[in-house]
Amino acid sequence: MYMKDSTRKLLEDFAIHAHWKTAGLLSDIERFCSFIIEAYRSGEYDISQDEFLDVVNTSIKPQEGHATSLSSRKLELASKIFMYNKYEDGIKLLRQFERKT
Repeated sequence: MYMKDSTRKLLEDFAIHAHWKTAGLLSDIERFCSFIIEAYRSGEYDISQDEFLDVVNTSIKPQEGHATSLSSRKLELASKIFMYNKYEDGIKLLRQFERKT
């Protein structure tokens, strides 16, 4: 399954503007929640981790002349996987809420 354009655009917007080293900023959370809500409304309950990471990785431009250590690349990947898990949690929560209303 491939993400619809509207969902992909919101994930790209989040990825481009996210403060990956500072978790929990309100603007980041709002952008990410917009992505989750759009995915839910579009019936995109099973976006794969590979597709999610592909969209995020292609949205983020590498910084020129900025060498990254292995530990910082691991931290960045862990942050991205954490956000993917938040997508899954958000979809589960919205689906449970829908069943109970």
